[in-house]
Amino acid sequence: MTGEEGGSGGEDPGAGGSSGSTTFSCTGSDPGEMVDIPAGPFMMGCTDAGDKECDPDEVLGHTVRLSAFASDKTEVTQEAYASCVSAGQCTVPSCDWNCATPGMPAGCLMRDQAVAYCRFIGARLPTEAEWEKAARGTDGRKFPWGNQAPTCALANMEGCGGVAQTVGSHPEGASAFGLLDMSGNMVEIIADWYDETYYATAPATDPKGPASGARFVGRGGGWKSTVVWQRTSDRDWYDMPDAGKSFGFRCAR
Repeated sequence: MTGEEGGSGGEDPGAGGSSGSTTFSCTGSDPGEMVDIPAGPFMMGCTDAGDKECDPDEVLGHTVRLSAFASDKTEVTQEAYASCVSAGQCTVPSCDWNCATPGMPAGCLMRDQAVAYCRFIGARLPTEAEWEKAARGTDGRKFPWGNQAPTCALANMEGCGGVAQTVGSHPEGASAFGLLDMSGNMVEIIADWYDETYYATAPATDPKGPASGARFVGRGGGWKSTVVWQRTSDRDWYDMPDAGKSFGFRCAR
């Protein structure tokens, strides 16, 4: 991978500090809307025919068949996560949140904290295959909205303000299934452990990633990430303690 050590999608994984080091006073809310993704095949990974920026860990493009599932329409918000903290089922983020603006994405969280929140609402983190199908649909598009290069109207990425934005701020960048911010805003924490060569041996039906690992997958790029990280097939990895400010997640079930 290229870029910063410990996660290369433009995120500074240590930006959040140590978990539990902040005062937390945000008000909770109900979980966000989920979107049903139908069962069936899709093209996963990168192929030179449609994308000249393929990284070695994205190839070869291959057909994957998934069971039906549901995904959060947006990234989990601060107030949704706050409800889990209030219930004593989640720990506080590692940086101070300004909860005066509703709908801001939950950041500065480690993977274990994302897992705990999804469990709290009766869900889980999406697998890498689920995330990619939800992002690119079944027509192999390079970006969630199609093959058009990203702009600040389509995704919150590097050069578009330098801060996280409220979830769903870019409806023009919606995926084929209507999910928002699948490119940009927050790098999204995924259930799978990262293995650069996993695609070579992955099952063709409902792959769930390697059985174990030390690093996990991050997807979608974030507000610090350049254009190349916004592609639907792009894969990134992070270490377990990583909890940067542009690190977010969504749940699936």
